[in-house]
Amino acid sequence: MYTRMAAMLFVACLLITLPVVSVLGQDAATPTAVLAPTAAPSATAPLTGTTTAFTTTVTTTAPVTATVNTEGTRLRVRVAPSISAPIVARLADGSIVPVLARDASGDWVLTPLPGATTATGWIATAFLRMNTPLGALPVATATPPPPTATSTPTLPPTVAPVVTVAGIATPAAPVLAAPPGLYGKLAVPVFDVNRKTYDIWLVNADGSDLRRVVDEASSPALSDDGALLAYRRWKVDDRGLVVANVDGSNPLRITDKLEDVLPSFSPDRTKVAFSTYRWGDRKNRLYYAWTDEQNKVAWEWGAGGLFGEDPYWARDGCIIFRVTRPERAVEELWSMDGRTGEQRTLHFVTDSIRSPAVAPDNRTAVFMAFADGAWDLYTIDLVDRTVTRLTDDRADDGLPTFSPNGEYIAFVSNRDGQWGLWRMTSAGGDVRLITALPGPVDGRVEFEPEYLNHGWLEEQIGWSW
Repeated sequence: MYTRMAAMLFVACLLITLPVVSVLGQDAATPTAVLAPTAAPSATAPLTGTTTAFTTTVTTTAPVTATVNTEGTRLRVRVAPSISAPIVARLADGSIVPVLARDASGDWVLTPLPGATTATGWIATAFLRMNTPLGALPVATATPPPPTATSTPTLPPTVAPVVTVAGIATPAAPVLAAPPGLYGKLAVPVFDVNRKTYDIWLVNADGSDLRRVVDEASSPALSDDGALLAYRRWKVDDRGLVVANVDGSNPLRITDKLEDVLPSFSPDRTKVAFSTYRWGDRKNRLYYAWTDEQNKVAWEWGAGGLFGEDPYWARDGCIIFRVTRPERAVEELWSMDGRTGEQRTLHFVTDSIRSPAVAPDNRTAVFMAFADGAWDLYTIDLVDRTVTRLTDDRADDGLPTFSPNGEYIAFVSNRDGQWGLWRMTSAGGDVRLITALPGPVDGRVEFEPEYLNHGWLEEQIGWSW
């Protein structure tokens, strides 16, 4: 009897404890930590702001973070989990970042990017110290993005000025942080006829303190704050685009092709846009590179590169550039979003455009064009597309750029039989010589092939603080 009662008690206890054991086993297999409710990916609601859809196979419960561990260098954040994907942000060594998910291999994790061009980005786990095992993270499976539009827009068969309604907004009322008056410094390329190469010179806006800062270089661009100088390096053993301090110190070569020309800083100076004919067909395409790494990697806008040249990165984030159509014997002025390369807008079609630059108020662009046997200066209103001729001289006037406050336009000219740096008001009046230059602006570098030697038509000047 006692044996039967003991057996009955054992069976009752077993029936009671089995569900508990089952529940405990389920909890052990499923982590209990959760991500922030607004950031957690789900199977039905993909993360926004990217071209990637996600399928969640595991869920977590605690806030997951990672510490960047690169031993001093900045960590690249990419738009997709691949070393060939474009870079969308950089993370400083020691940064602590939230982690949303991982890829199937565990080689990459997804992190939010508030304020960046995309809502999220991928970072390599090899450079991270995780506070949670990778296996506890949700798995995000990337799906291929939809095909993008061709990088060569289809244009109307006309040579008259064209206005497009979509793709450009009327610029906001100008807010000039720069005080009025004549100030700042200018960078200008000068050809040394004896050495048969270019050098870069700096001069104050009042014409004082003319000095050479970089040898065997040309096509200078200044950052908006006046701290950095970008240029094209002509040295045989050190070719490509270089970013340096404005006095030429601490040079960092960011590309390695002499075909990379005409750099222009982004407003935050983290990138440089440029045009290049590095491809075998020698057609000009627009690229960009990051200013803080000597990685020699140039990134494209659009598959296969976006056709264009003479890029100028305006303060509102748009890039204005020109497109040459030899089959139509015309040239066109375009703009696009400097972050994505999208929202491309045709502003103007004419016979000749070179060296466009945008005013600080983002409303007006200035350029040089060939007419009546000489190069002269023009402005175009980017909203109503009206074009105004500023100079009408037998000499060549070119390479215009605006002053930091937009009151003046500087340009080079061979008036009076000598090349000099000149200025005038943005409306075209009060033309004055800033300084005579120690050599011409137009020249051909010795021993370089013809396709690399376009003289001053592939040059520019810069004006900043």
